[in-house]
Amino acid sequence: MLDLLIMAPSPARRDWLSNCVQIDPELRIVGKASTLPFLRSLVSENSADVLLIELEPETEYSTVRDWLREFFDVMPVVLLTSDTEPAMFNLMRTAKTGGLLQSSASPDQIILAIRSVAFGLTVIESALLPDPGDDEAPAEQLTPREGEVLRLLADGLPNKEIALKLGISEHTIKFHISSILGKLGVASRTEAVTRGLRNGLIEL
Repeated sequence: MLDLLIMAPSPARRDWLSNCVQIDPELRIVGKASTLPFLRSLVSENSADVLLIELEPETEYSTVRDWLREFFDVMPVVLLTSDTEPAMFNLMRTAKTGGLLQSSASPDQIILAIRSVAFGLTVIESALLPDPGDDEAPAEQLTPREGEVLRLLADGLPNKEIALKLGISEHTIKFHISSILGKLGVASRTEAVTRGLRNGLIEL
C-alpha cells in the first residue's frame, strides 16, 4: 500500500485526482490540501510515500524549484503542469526521483507515475521532453527482450519482479539491464527510462 498526499488549486481538481488514484486499490490518500501552508502541515503529520501536486497555471519556476528542494528531502513528488517549456523539464531532471506529467494526463498515466517514483525512478511524460540535441548519439536498437525489460523498468519494478514476470532468472535480468544501459549510452536505470521515452522506445 502506498500512501499519497494531494495538493491541487481547486476542489474539483482535488476530487478528480482523488477519483483517479483510487482506481488502484494499492494507493491510499491520507490528505488533501489547497495551499502550501496546509500541505506543509499534512507533510509534517503524515508519513506519506508520494506527494502529487498540480501546479497552478503560470507558477513561477523559482517557486517550483523551492518546492522541489523542500519536499524531495521528505518524499518523491509527482508534478502535473500545463507548462510545456523546457525549463520545467530542466527543473525535474536534477531530481533523484520524481515525476512530471501534463495536467491532461490520464488516470493510468498518473497512477503509473506515482508507482514509478515510489520505486525510485524519475518519470517524465514524453510530450514534456525537449527535442534531443543534434549531438546526442542515436540509441542502438534493443532486442525484443530488452524492450520488455525496459518497459518493466519504467513501471518501477525491481529485478526480482521483472524476472518473475518474464519467467527468466534474476541474473539474466541484470545482464539485460547492463546491455540496455550500454546501448542507450546511459549510466542508470532512471536515465535508461528517460532516454527510452525520448527515443520512443517506451511510452508513458
